[in-house]
Amino acid sequence: MASTFMGLSIASRGLSASQTGLATTTTNMSNMSTTGYSRQVLNQTSVGPAAVYSSSLVGAGAEVISVDRVRSDRLDQKYWQENSGSSKWNAKSTYLSQLETIFGTTDSSTISTALNTFTTDLGTLSTDPTDTAVRATVLEDAKNFCSTLNDTSTQLTQLRSDINNEVKTTVEQINSYTTQIADLNQKIGVAKASGAAANELEDQQGVLVDKLSGLIGISTTKSDDGIIAITVNGSTLVSGNKAKQLECYTVTDTTSAQYGMYGIRDAATGRDFASGDSGALNGYIQVRDGSTSDNKGIPYYSSQLDQFAQTLAKAFNEGITVDTTSYSGNADGVGLNDTTDIRFFSYDNLSSADLMASGTDTDSIYKNIKAGNITVSKDIQEDSSKIATSSTVGEDSNNTNITDLISIITDTNIFGNSTATGFYSSIIATVGTASSYAKTEYSRKDAITSYIDTSRSSVSAVSSDEETVNLTKYQQAYAASASVATKWSEIYETTINMVNV
Repeated sequence: MASTFMGLSIASRGLSASQTGLATTTTNMSNMSTTGYSRQVLNQTSVGPAAVYSSSLVGAGAEVISVDRVRSDRLDQKYWQENSGSSKWNAKSTYLSQLETIFGTTDSSTISTALNTFTTDLGTLSTDPTDTAVRATVLEDAKNFCSTLNDTSTQLTQLRSDINNEVKTTVEQINSYTTQIADLNQKIGVAKASGAAANELEDQQGVLVDKLSGLIGISTTKSDDGIIAITVNGSTLVSGNKAKQLECYTVTDTTSAQYGMYGIRDAATGRDFASGDSGALNGYIQVRDGSTSDNKGIPYYSSQLDQFAQTLAKAFNEGITVDTTSYSGNADGVGLNDTTDIRFFSYDNLSSADLMASGTDTDSIYKNIKAGNITVSKDIQEDSSKIATSSTVGEDSNNTNITDLISIITDTNIFGNSTATGFYSSIIATVGTASSYAKTEYSRKDAITSYIDTSRSSVSAVSSDEETVNLTKYQQAYAASASVATKWSEIYETTINMVNV
């Protein structure tokens, strides 16, 4: 037999379930614009007679077991993976584009323009080697050419420093996110252990992991109680309520590609930390430290620019032999006033004598010249008549040597198989190709990431239309349960009055 107050109990359960449904729907609608919010739904079931330990064949109404987040862990995992890859290529694309701007294009590069102007005016001087005005112009052209190389090198150094600071900022962000995730792990664990819902806490946790995945490539595992563990390249970053703290330190090993830059290590143990192969942090490090043909970064392009400066300075100063053809350098020729053995290019404004004393042999001497320090030698800066245009003492109008100097710049085999301008253009082309590839990869990865995020939203996002329907449904259910409760109250009141008569 059913309990005397069974009807009122059923109505009460109905009211409670409808109230929870209305509250859940209201929560969903108020969080439609909340980042990372996951739609919540009632897990509701009917209560059978056994639940009230009676022999009645009538059920005991409805019961809300839980309010659950609608979320796909599989899509989250896929998003974090693709977001790391997309962010890596975005970071590389951003800084390679800046690198491309520094080097310029083959048509508008300041270095190519300066070198072409210098070459043109050398040609003008070859028509009259005694023209002091043209000599002065050639000197200014040469100084401008060196200055553009210096400026380009300085910009590369500054860009690398900017990326280095970006690395430090990113490590600080990683520490902040992992600390917050570990803290949320603890709160979620406490909430679940007490039987409370932790939906909002898990949403906050998911948002932080989204952000973390953009900074570094992560692997995650999530327990049934909502606690997430995070590893990077096999190293644990978050475990329960503990988060590994990372720190940056200045690398002092001169043999390392990171010399003078920030390395990353475990703050507790001091062991170096490997950032993996994806995430913005990895993109920054690749551009900052890449020094080989397989990993082209700023050090690689800087070394190419240094090679350009060294090769040109050495050939222009000392002369060069290509196949069976020999070209005399400035040191082989004769200037006005019969000056000889003068080097045209140097570094840090050193004189020819000081330049030649800076090493034990020709190779070691010219390794001192870099794009960042190349200058016209002090001798020629002080006296442009020392530009060696002639091949013979006493023949000021002889232009044999300056013709060789022009050939050194313009011969197609001086830089292996290209002219000086061609060699620099090849650097520009390499930078442009790398930048274009990074942009393409970012565009491709970003499209995949966006598609997965859209898929996540289709599962988890709040639909105003759907929630409006739910609101009406729960309102009607509440009204019906209230009406039932009123009827049962009337029945109980009538029954009690009959008993009291």
